[in-house]
Amino acid sequence: MTKQKLYWILLIPNVFLFILALVLLPEDKKNYSVFIILLFWIVYYSVIKITNIKDK
Repeated sequence: MTKQKLYWILLIPNVFLFILALVLLPEDKKNYSVFIILLFWIVYYSVIKITNIKDK
């Protein structure tokens, strides 16, 4: 799987979750939706690292 394909596979659900969190969270908790973006990058780079290790 290419990095670009992995990026889009992970990005689409995360954008959906981000928008959903912005809509559903109360006004004083909307800042927590930013952690969904951080979670995306953590998962993305973790999967890349794991696939690189497996390829070696």
